[in-house]
Amino acid sequence: MRIIVTLLTFLAVLGMIQNSNAQAVFIWDDISDKEFTLWAQNNLPCPVYLKAEPDSIDTKFERFVPKGRKDRLIQLPIDSLDSPAEFKGQIRYHLTLGNPDAIHDSSYKYLLPYPLGKSHTLIQGNNSAFTHNLPNSKYAFDFDMPKNSLISAARGGTVGFVSANNKEGGDKEDYLKQANKIMICHDDGTVGVYAHLRYKGAIVNIGEKVYAGEIIGFSGNTGYSTTPHLHFVVLAGSKSVPVKFTELPDTLKSGFSYGQNLNF
Repeated sequence: MRIIVTLLTFLAVLGMIQNSNAQAVFIWDDISDKEFTLWAQNNLPCPVYLKAEPDSIDTKFERFVPKGRKDRLIQLPIDSLDSPAEFKGQIRYHLTLGNPDAIHDSSYKYLLPYPLGKSHTLIQGNNSAFTHNLPNSKYAFDFDMPKNSLISAARGGTVGFVSANNKEGGDKEDYLKQANKIMICHDDGTVGVYAHLRYKGAIVNIGEKVYAGEIIGFSGNTGYSTTPHLHFVVLAGSKSVPVKFTELPDTLKSGFSYGQNLNF
C-alpha cells in the first residue's frame, strides 16, 4: 500500500481549490497481484462526492463518501493496466462538497448574508444573463459591498471549506479560480457558498460550527469579479437551489437595497 496523493487538490463547483488545512481528502493505492485499487478517505467535516477520470480509459469512477469514512474509488484487474504507475498519474479528480442528492428544505427562511441592521444593494439576482445563468449559479445573489464589509452566515452549519489566500481579481476568466470563499454545510446536505472575500478575509476555520447571523468574514473583490461584492448561493450537489429570506419578498430585485431588522 502506498499513499500517492496525501492532500487532494480538487475541482469544486466554484473553481479549483486547494485545502492547505490538516483536514482533507486523502487518496492512496493498494496494488496486489490481481487488482489495482484506489481508496478515498474523507477527513473533511462534510460529505463529499468524488469523481476520478482516468485519461487512458473512457470510464468515470464516482463515489459519495460520508464525512469520516473511506471507500473504494477505483478497482481494476491489474492485468488490464499496462503500467499502474502511469495510470495513477493520469487521473483527474473532481470533488463536490455536500450531498449530491440533497433535498433542500424549501421551508427554511435564510438571513441575509450580512449583519442585521445593515443594507446592501442587490446588483445581480437569480437567472441573470450576465453570470447567473448556469446550474451552479442560477439562484445566486450578488450584493454590492465595499471591501472589508462584514459577512455573516445566512444559515447555521459546519464550515466545510475555507479559501483566503488569494489576492487577485478582475473581469478576466483567468481569475475564475482565484475567488476566496467560505463554504458552510447545512443539516439538509446543502452547502452555502460565500465568495469573493478579501485576502485573509475568513475568520472561521474548517470544522467550526457556526450559527445563523454569526460573523464569518470580510468582503472583497477576489476572483472573477468586476466590483467589490459578495456572491451568495446555496448548492445541492452541483446545482443551485432557490432560497427565501426572513421577512423579505420571495423574489429580490436587482437595483434594490435590502436589510433586516429582526427581533429574536
